[in-house]
Amino acid sequence: MTFLLSEDKALRDLLKGMTVTDQKSDASGTATRNVGVYFGQPDQEVRQQAYPYITIDMIDISEDIQRSMRGLVKPVYMADPNTMPDGSSYDSATNDWYIHWPIPVNIDYQITTYARQPRHDRELLAQIMYNKIPLRFAVLEVDDNTSQGTIRRIDVLDIAKRDVTEQGKRLFVNSFTVRVSSEIAPELYKSAYKALEVVVTGTEGTFVQGQTQPPFTAVDSFTITR
Repeated sequence: MTFLLSEDKALRDLLKGMTVTDQKSDASGTATRNVGVYFGQPDQEVRQQAYPYITIDMIDISEDIQRSMRGLVKPVYMADPNTMPDGSSYDSATNDWYIHWPIPVNIDYQITTYARQPRHDRELLAQIMYNKIPLRFAVLEVDDNTSQGTIRRIDVLDIAKRDVTEQGKRLFVNSFTVRVSSEIAPELYKSAYKALEVVVTGTEGTFVQGQTQPPFTAVDSFTITR
């Protein structure tokens, strides 16, 4: 997985393919116009934008404590030599590798639509909310350069209407704030095996609660020998 770059590409690919009805160019009202999808400033492709279009801006990254876990795990979607970091202990012959649980993170994006015509504006709103990123159960298919890929969750945090007047012309603007689930994998892959022998040392004593109890051993320390 290419952290951040994979999510950027997947979100842009998800939003591609939308069209709006171009009534002015066809009397029948059946002609369509493609909606461009670009990354926001300072990307050079901003110069190619023609209305209507959509921009994507990453606005925040935060750890998702509620999804945090500890221990070793072997996620199948990372079992690809092309995604393993240099110096890892991944063995493709035995498939014997483990990593610490990846750190779950949230990536927040702002998706902004721009249109000159109110009909185009409504069509963009409808397509995004109904087809591309519904308010519930929205998913993002991320190609992690592996045979499996991953399916991510998308949460819609906010939708704001921000219409303005620009140089005497109406500009219909909508702002979607969405959250994509992701993770940061540790850079070191480790081999794991069961302990065969554990040595426990301690001191013997008795419980005293009004009467004598059977002896017990308080553990001072333990050592895994092999």
